[in-house]
Amino acid sequence: MLLLVVGIGFIALICGLVLGKLYFEIKKMSSLETREIVKDVFAVQDNFVNLFLVKNGSTYIAIDAGNNAEHIHQELNRLHIDPKSVAAVLLTHSDVDHIAGLSLFENAVIYLSRAEEQMITGQTSRFLFMKNKLNYAHELLEDNQVFTISGLKIKGILAPGHTPGSMCYLINDTWLFTGDSMSIKNGKVKEFNKIFNMDTQIQQKSLEKLADLPGVEYLFTAHYGFTDEFQRVFENWKNP
Repeated sequence: MLLLVVGIGFIALICGLVLGKLYFEIKKMSSLETREIVKDVFAVQDNFVNLFLVKNGSTYIAIDAGNNAEHIHQELNRLHIDPKSVAAVLLTHSDVDHIAGLSLFENAVIYLSRAEEQMITGQTSRFLFMKNKLNYAHELLEDNQVFTISGLKIKGILAPGHTPGSMCYLINDTWLFTGDSMSIKNGKVKEFNKIFNMDTQIQQKSLEKLADLPGVEYLFTAHYGFTDEFQRVFENWKNP
C-alpha cells in the first residue's frame, strides 16, 4: 500500500512539473490583438494563439482555426466577419489549438498537408500516448503545391519539425503564414519552443529553406506576432 501511495505521489509530482513547464513556455508567447494587421489581413486572438483571415472581395480564407470556438466567434463579431463567408481553412498542422474553431466555418473547404495525415490517423503520436484528431473532411496538399481560392494564389510549403507535416502558406507571393514553424524573438527568427516541437533539428532545416524565399513582404506566426522585415529577421538563417 505504501509503495502504491509513493508511486502515485511520484507520478503526480512529475505531472505537476511538466504542466508547470508547459505553462511557463506558453507565457513566453506573444499573440496579436484582434485587428486588421495590414490591408485585407486580419488577426484573431484566441488567448495565446492567433488565426488569420485574408479577405478578397466578400469572401475570406482562414489560416488555422484557433483554440476555442466560442471565443473565436466573439472576436469575429468584433471584426464584423461572418464565419459563413470563409471559403477555406488552411491548417498549418493538426494540434488542437489550431483546429478547435473549425465548426464555425461551415462553408469552408479544409486543407492539410499530406505529410500531416499521419498525425490524425493514429500512425504517429503527438506526445507519448497522445494523438491528434481531425473529425472533418479535408483536402490534402503536397509540398510546393500551388492553387487558387477565391482569387487568391496560395502555395503550400512543407516545413516539418514542429510536427512532421507542418506547412506554411504563401499567399499572393507576398504574405507568408508560418503557424508554429518558428518564433520571432528580439527581432530574429528562432526555433519554436522546443518542448512543443517533435524534431527541432528538422525544424532548423525548414527555417533555412524558408529563409531563401523571394518576395515575401509580411511574415505571420501563430504565437509570436508578425513582421514586415522578412529579410532582416531571417539573416541568421541564410546560407552564405
